[in-house]
Amino acid sequence: MANNQETKKKGSFEFLEKKIVFLFSRIFFWIVCIVAGVVFVVSLILFLYNIFPPIKESVAKAKLPPEVTISSAEIETAIAPPPAKPKEEKPVEVVKPTEKVTPKEKEMPTPPPPDPLELALKAKIDTLKLYFPENQYTWATISERIVVERDLWGNPARWGTRIKVYGLDRQLNKVLNLYDETKKKIDVVKELLSIIPQIDIKNRGKALEAYAAIRVKREKERKNEIREIESEVEYKRSIADAKYIEAKAKKAVGVAKSLRALGASFVGIAIIGLFLCFLAIERNTRAVQEMIEKRG
Repeated sequence: MANNQETKKKGSFEFLEKKIVFLFSRIFFWIVCIVAGVVFVVSLILFLYNIFPPIKESVAKAKLPPEVTISSAEIETAIAPPPAKPKEEKPVEVVKPTEKVTPKEKEMPTPPPPDPLELALKAKIDTLKLYFPENQYTWATISERIVVERDLWGNPARWGTRIKVYGLDRQLNKVLNLYDETKKKIDVVKELLSIIPQIDIKNRGKALEAYAAIRVKREKERKNEIREIESEVEYKRSIADAKYIEAKAKKAVGVAKSLRALGASFVGIAIIGLFLCFLAIERNTRAVQEMIEKRG
C-alpha cells in the first residue's frame, strides 16, 4: 500500500511537472525569446541609426548687394536744378604743433619701392585733374601756417596750420576714404573719368560734389544692408549649430539606450535558458536516482 501511495505521489508530481511547470516554462521561454528578439532587432536598428552623426543643416552664403555705380545721367540730374546760394564755409583751424626733432630722427630710412597700384591711382587722379582748368577751379586744398602760441616777449613759440581754401580734392577724398583697397579707389576714379568729360566745364565742380554726395550716401546704405544680411545669416547659422548639437546629443542618448536594450535582451534569454537547464538537470538527476534505487 505504501509503495502504491508513493507511486501515485510521484506520478502526480511528474504530471504536474510535465504538464504545468515544463509546459509553462517552455511557453514563457518562447515568449521571452520572441520579445527579446524583437527588442534585439529594434535596438540594433536604433543603434545603427544613432551611431552615425547627424547631418548639419547647411546655411546659404550671404548674397551681398551689388557694388555702387553712378552714371553721368544721375549726375546731370543732380546738378540740373538751380543750386541754392552756397554757404560760406569757414576755414577750420587744424593745429599741428611742431616738435623738436633730434638729429637721429632727421635720418630718413630708405623708402620702400613704390606700389604699382598707388602709382596707377596717382596717374588716374592726375588725368582727372586735367578736366578742371586751373583758371576756373582750385584742385588742391590750400593751408597756411599760423602762430599757435607766443612767448613772454611776443615772439612765435609754436606754429600750426589751418585750411585757407578747400579744393576739389576734398570731395574726391571723401569718396576714396570709404575704401581700403587701392584697386577699388582706382575703379572710382575710372568711373569719374567716364562721367566728368560729359559734363559742361562750368558744372564739373558741382558734378564732382554731387558724385561724392551720392556715392557716400549709397555706400553707407550698402554697408548697412550688408550688415543686416550678415546678421541674418549668422542668426541662421547659430540656429543650425544649436539643432546639430541637440540632434547629436539625442543620438548619443539613443546609442546608450539601444546598447542597454541589447544587453537586456541577451540577459533575459540567458536567465530563462539557465532556468530551463536547471529544471532539466534536476529532473534527470531524479530519474537517475530512481534507476539506481530500483537496481539496488
